[in-house]
Amino acid sequence: MTGKLVEIPAINTNTLTNKFCQDMHTSSPKCICWDCYSYAMLEGSRKNCQPAWQKNSDILSGGLLGYPLPQFNSLYVRFDGHGELINETHFINYLLIAQHNPKSTFSLFTKRKDIVKRVLDTREQILLALVGLERKPKNLILVYSNPLVDRITDKIPYYFDKVFNTTTEKSTRDNCTGRKCIECLACYQFDGNSVLIEQKKKRA
Repeated sequence: MTGKLVEIPAINTNTLTNKFCQDMHTSSPKCICWDCYSYAMLEGSRKNCQPAWQKNSDILSGGLLGYPLPQFNSLYVRFDGHGELINETHFINYLLIAQHNPKSTFSLFTKRKDIVKRVLDTREQILLALVGLERKPKNLILVYSNPLVDRITDKIPYYFDKVFNTTTEKSTRDNCTGRKCIECLACYQFDGNSVLIEQKKKRA
């Protein structure tokens, strides 16, 4: 990854072909997805990433991963630095990858609390057990990405560990400083702030 996420490896998927992202991107200017950084980059400076990230989308959402699973040697990894959960299979594959890499801490930002709930609710435990999964790996941090700009919420949805908010103007509560993520790690550690707030970046 580059920018804030430099030095943190990521598995990315294609935002442009994700139906949820398409709908959110055209929903309302009050939604952070209206001005999606990933859309802008994939249609511009990162256009060359589309084929690889589309392949990730197809593999992760198309069926459960077989072995060997991806192996990471980094202390911290981001799921969907670009992209969003597509379906339940996509999320279960991230659970598998996290469980397979116990020495790494994974962070997943998602607005799809519906998918998270469906997979982690009791009725899905038989499926998770069949693929050798615990309910939620201890090295996975789930961050609920609040879609509404300037509507700071302290409420963390069930199964999630943190909530991430954005504001148009600087807030006295801002605690995402704009430093590199590897220097901050608030979103990659279970202790510390669970309510995260960042001023929305203005693009030229």
